[in-house]
Amino acid sequence: MLHTLILILVILAMLGLERLITTQALKVPSRREFIRKHFFLHPNGISLLRIPQGLISVYMIWNGYWLTAILWFSFWMITDLTDGTIARGCDLMTPAGAWLDPLADKCMSFPVIFFLALADQHTFAPRLSLTWAIAYCVIDTVGQCSRFFCEKKAANSFGKVKTALITVLIAILALQQFCMFRGLDMVPPLSQINQTVVDYMMIACTVLAFLSLYCKVIPSHLYANSLTMLNFLCGILATYIAWSHSTPRFFILAFVIIFLGQFFDLFDGKMARKFGSTPRGAMYDDIADGTNFGIACGSIVFRTLTCASMPMRWTFAAFTAIFYLICVIYRLLRFLKPTVKYPAGIFQGLPSPAGALMAGSAAMCAAQLNARVATYCCAAVCILSSLLMISNIPYRHFGRDLWPSLPKGLRIFILIIAILLTCFALVKRGWSQAFIILTVFLTIAYALIGLASKGYIEKLTKQQSESQQE
Repeated sequence: MLHTLILILVILAMLGLERLITTQALKVPSRREFIRKHFFLHPNGISLLRIPQGLISVYMIWNGYWLTAILWFSFWMITDLTDGTIARGCDLMTPAGAWLDPLADKCMSFPVIFFLALADQHTFAPRLSLTWAIAYCVIDTVGQCSRFFCEKKAANSFGKVKTALITVLIAILALQQFCMFRGLDMVPPLSQINQTVVDYMMIACTVLAFLSLYCKVIPSHLYANSLTMLNFLCGILATYIAWSHSTPRFFILAFVIIFLGQFFDLFDGKMARKFGSTPRGAMYDDIADGTNFGIACGSIVFRTLTCASMPMRWTFAAFTAIFYLICVIYRLLRFLKPTVKYPAGIFQGLPSPAGALMAGSAAMCAAQLNARVATYCCAAVCILSSLLMISNIPYRHFGRDLWPSLPKGLRIFILIIAILLTCFALVKRGWSQAFIILTVFLTIAYALIGLASKGYIEKLTKQQSESQQE
């Protein structure tokens, strides 16, 4: 275990050292000029150097040098951050770099992906699924080729998260192979990864690759509606699972799908503000939110309250779920025609995604505790979330205000952690409890941090009035 921990710390130290050296180099004009004069320090030069490193890493692994291969691969994947930082800091962004950088990423990852899926005599369980490896590489290759016939050549958010996640997956598998090869123990939670978790992570990478491709080939004004449709489908699937099964494990699965839909809902508004939408985009968004955060979450609440080992009366459970659903619908309708005028970026009442997170996490806690007092506490929390949604309490917009205020690297890190935790929650019972704890923490955090003070509202109102006058 100590060897594995040291190796992880060395890789993190390499990442921290790269960030320190790169940022310090770009602060001094003479250093920036030095970078401009040497092509091998240019973003395109770094990308060209990165292209053969995937095959070199596979050659090292083939000859049994797992440790060297892991450090070598990690170093060159870290340079993917370096070239982007240099491109922005030294004004070296070029049209060729927009497709060369992701091409280098693919040349780095594809050989390792196929090696981890095919080389039986050199790898141990768990392994990458060959089917999903082929699907991922085909979709990602089409996405790379789309840059030659599409106007959108730069990487989008889905592509960046996909690249980061596939790198994390390769690193985890390589660490496991190294430990098994040397007979070492893994560091928790990496020791909890099994074949099913790996398959889920690979599926997540493939879905992200498809979404990245999809956003390149469709018109920009359809971005928002596409994400809204995914949110709607999450609601339909979660509702079906909640009503077709009667065990807590499937209720957790349904809640995870609702949680996934919240990410689509987070980005559809951002895409609508940035690229526009269709005339009825706001109505479609309300329908999707009502399905996922209203019907699906209400179904989970009712099924949990009536299927626990010590269930409450179904009439009271039905009242709780229906009251919650009515409040969600009212909240969504009031969003279109608010009764209290707040500046843009301020919600009137708790947003419906946060309300679903609060009610759903309470239901999951009740399902895990399996006690009568837990079911009644769950009902109380659901009613509380319903009242908060229809209240006039001002809340800051998460997607417009809180989320964009985070650094881009931190946002990608949070998304990766959320995906990893979701994959663990779907497989490991203990991790499903950790997932529930996370959602409870997020609910409490937003319920407190998201509150908009009177001074903040006045400041926002003043800023918007000044911008309109200009």
